Amino acid sequence: MFDSRKRWFGILLLALVAAFAIAACGGDDDGGSTEPAPAAPAEEPAPAEEPAPAEEPAPAEEPAPAEEPAPAEEPAPAEEPAAAEGCQLEGIDDDSIDVFAAADIETAVLGQNISPAAHGRMSQLWLDKTNDEEGGILGCQVNFTVEDDAFDIETCVRLYRDAIASQEYDFFIGPTNSGCMASLPSLTDAAGKWIFTGIAADHQPYFDPAWSDLNNQYVAHPSVSTLLEGRTNAIRFSEIGCKRVATIVPNYAYGQDVANGFKDYFPQLVPDGEIVNEQFPEFDEDQFTPFFNAMLAENPDCIMSAFFSAGIAPFMIQWDATGEAENISVIGGLGSLDTFAAIQATDEIPPNFLAYARGDSGLLVGNPVAAEFIDRWVAAYGEEFPIPDQFTFQLLSTWQMAKTVMEETGTIDPEAWRALIETGTFGFDGPYNPGLTYVNPTNHMADTCASTGLLQNDTSVPPYNASYDPATFVLGCMRDVLPPDEAVALTANDRVDSATLQAHYDLANAG
Repeated sequence: MFDSRKRWFGILLLALVAAFAIAACGGDDDGGSTEPAPAAPAEEPAPAEEPAPAEEPAPAEEPAPAEEPAPAEEPAPAEEPAAAEGCQLEGIDDDSIDVFAAADIETAVLGQNISPAAHGRMSQLWLDKTNDEEGGILGCQVNFTVEDDAFDIETCVRLYRDAIASQEYDFFIGPTNSGCMASLPSLTDAAGKWIFTGIAADHQPYFDPAWSDLNNQYVAHPSVSTLLEGRTNAIRFSEIGCKRVATIVPNYAYGQDVANGFKDYFPQLVPDGEIVNEQFPEFDEDQFTPFFNAMLAENPDCIMSAFFSAGIAPFMIQWDATGEAENISVIGGLGSLDTFAAIQATDEIPPNFLAYARGDSGLLVGNPVAAEFIDRWVAAYGEEFPIPDQFTFQLLSTWQMAKTVMEETGTIDPEAWRALIETGTFGFDGPYNPGLTYVNPTNHMADTCASTGLLQNDTSVPPYNASYDPATFVLGCMRDVLPPDEAVALTANDRVDSATLQAHYDLANAG
């Protein structure tokens, strides 16, 4: 910068000298006059020898006027865009953050409101805001690749293996398939890569006495978990006054984990309660009468199920046909927009029929992050998909946590991410809490909330013919359903001491 100014001043002086030389030689605008009169100015000392403008050192040497063209010469305004465009995240070598996930985004096996909505539409809204409006994360653009797994475990695992082997991705987001998710943390951890679970369940990565031995350290669950769903259902049944409960869940990782969450917690809330019968139909079962008969034989006063999406509709209709709906409260499963669309407007929802949610939009609209993206959703997709489903908030929470981890560590090093989370004070702006969503340092699970409420017929938002009755929601949050001593008992993480864990709970409860 200093040398360039010297050169500039030199050029200025040469130009001034040349100008006066021309003047001294009779460079007049008078044209080609041959009269000797023009020589007079050359002999006249005032113009030729009075170099006040040319020889006056103040303009040329005085730094203030010459060096002060800060707006023109100061590099900050001119170079600021270049600095913003350059990726400042340690560990990134191509100016972009590359992320991979597998999901049934094209085949939409589970419906348009789950993977296509979450991994597809909501993720695109977040990417548009982050990349286009905010210039990326620390100047790095985020690229998201999703490959279709047709909700098949073997296909899903293979896609992640191939993605890891390609060495193209900086971190991973989990699939919709819980069975696939169970296999992934050990793979990504061995490769030195982080994985956020996204939608899939928490059954394997978090609750195991051999947490450290399983190499499941580079994983976090930013959204609602199966443990939380099961325990929130237990809260609801305890408030109803249930004593004898039967469970019917699909014979699949997700359903089994919801049942385990319920069975572990219900006796804590209802010491004289009892699980009188358990049924495990196949994942795609649609004939429930034999299972109902087996449960009813044990005289339950409440029944908990863990079916989801459109599969709840036949379960509900067949349950209503038993004639026991007036007498027994039933939680039909994870009620989503696909559930509501599958319930025909002419089909009356039976009394005492509940479902649980991972973030109903009507409930989350009071949260600033959720509200912003609900508005963005309606503007972008509202004509075809009037409101976002609960699964979209799981990916929104995932992206928000990932963004905050990168901004606070300035790197994509998974060890730095783990260390940050295990401080006990890490939190991010997510869609579930009005303040920060804090992450448990022991099991890396975010303090999110599930809800259980009655279903009602509702044709106000076509094509969805049902909705939750918001007045009947019961909330369960991780800070409430998983106390510190039980978190330690379920997850063996000897890197986190009791004071660090308590710091997390203090922050979560204060928020």
